[in-house]
Amino acid sequence: MTSVTRTQPDSKHSASHLTATMLSLALFTFTACYLRLFVSLNVPVLPSGDQITPVSDAARIVAGELPYRDFFMMLPAGTPLTYALLIKAFGLCIWIPGVVMACLATTTVLLMTLASSRLMGGRVVALPAVLFTGFILLLSADASHHWFSTVFVLTAMVLLFGDATPWRIAAVGACCGAAACFTQTKGAMALVAVTAYLVWKASRRDFTARECWRHCLLLGGAAVAVFAAVNSYFIGVAGLTRWFYCVLAYPYRYYSVPAINNWRVIKYDFQWHQGAARWLAFPFVYCTVPLVYIAFPFAMRLRRGKVGTQSYDRLILVALTGIAMFLAIASSPSVKRLSTASPPAMILLAWLLDRPGRIAPLLRTALGTAAVAVAISVAVRSQTRWVTYLDLPAERTAFIDRSVHEEYCWVLAHTHPGQFFWGMPPFNLPFHLQNPARIMGYDTTEYTRPDEIAALVQALQEHSVPVIVLPSEIRYPLTVEGPSNHLAPFVSYLRTNYKMIRTFANGDEVWERTGSPGS
Repeated sequence: MTSVTRTQPDSKHSASHLTATMLSLALFTFTACYLRLFVSLNVPVLPSGDQITPVSDAARIVAGELPYRDFFMMLPAGTPLTYALLIKAFGLCIWIPGVVMACLATTTVLLMTLASSRLMGGRVVALPAVLFTGFILLLSADASHHWFSTVFVLTAMVLLFGDATPWRIAAVGACCGAAACFTQTKGAMALVAVTAYLVWKASRRDFTARECWRHCLLLGGAAVAVFAAVNSYFIGVAGLTRWFYCVLAYPYRYYSVPAINNWRVIKYDFQWHQGAARWLAFPFVYCTVPLVYIAFPFAMRLRRGKVGTQSYDRLILVALTGIAMFLAIASSPSVKRLSTASPPAMILLAWLLDRPGRIAPLLRTALGTAAVAVAISVAVRSQTRWVTYLDLPAERTAFIDRSVHEEYCWVLAHTHPGQFFWGMPPFNLPFHLQNPARIMGYDTTEYTRPDEIAALVQALQEHSVPVIVLPSEIRYPLTVEGPSNHLAPFVSYLRTNYKMIRTFANGDEVWERTGSPGS
């Protein structure tokens, strides 16, 4: 395998060979991801995870509601707006999140491979993409806002590999602004990373201080322009004060209060995921992503004289981008969030292993072979495991959990499309149910604000919601005492106007309305 002593990795990697490599990796990633999320070729497995919220929000946008004004949302409008466009084009279908995830994963692999080809040559160029498909996607195939923003940040990084022309700087800024439209923290941190890179380049006399100022102003201006273009309409409708509270003040004050949104999520995440996958994904993700950024400066110091100037600059950019993406999710490093910050780390890991000797080639071969084996075995397992089907209002859907299938059978028999419903957010998409409230769920901490609970009770009264399905009270108790629990009005209204008629095997509870709206 080619050593790191070369100074022009681009010239060593022919365009035709690179194109074939990228197409092969793209096909491999799309197929592996698709086969995890679909069975019988075209039947989607019931979607779950963080992607449920933006799809449900998108359905509300298509129905005429607007975020911040009509329902609560603590992210910019990019993700639900994207899903709203897809729903307008194809209808409210369950397959949309799965296909979106496969496309996002494929795009990420293409950008990673393109970046790797500018730093390395030979077969090691494919290693980051293979590791990504085999290990990173194992527990993170969830088409949430994190993957959208990751794609735009990687695009900005690859664009900056070229000369710092005004048009290129503007395009990089636009990508950072687009990333912020999906995940505000990641877009902002990417902008900081690019700015730091430009300042570093100026300190090395690659361009003058005046040119650096112009580049930074152009970069920031393009980012702000794109962010404003996407969000200004929603800001105007909801009001700047309301938008500022939802997108900036609320996340700063309350986002990290629940255990799943701070460092305790690591323990929760490990206990929640079952099966052999967690014994592969968790060690790999939690070890490689932070440790690569720690090992990189030492490796650069040892190999400084063996790396060409252009490759050195690009490596610094990859490291700054990866660290910025890591810092954006560091306060709540779940395996899914950390996975979305992993692409630069996978590139640097391949570069660290791209060296002569006996150990490095063995490690490259072992990691690459294991990643391919995992990707293939998971896809095969997904197609051969037990599965059953339901014809839901959204479309035919595959179920891999018997208790969940039982619950969905009951909801299918006791609801109809367009019905008002509240409780379990995953039900809204497959059953085409309407959420009358501003929020989709609750927590017994400051994360759920008293004004939202008051609005929830009012919505339940006004729309006479006939059925509420709540998660197991063992896992999500309603009656936790303490000043941070603001659920008392909801609990009182629930127990006065509803009665629990069924508990499913997974603990979910069905509450049926007993009287008139005012009783």
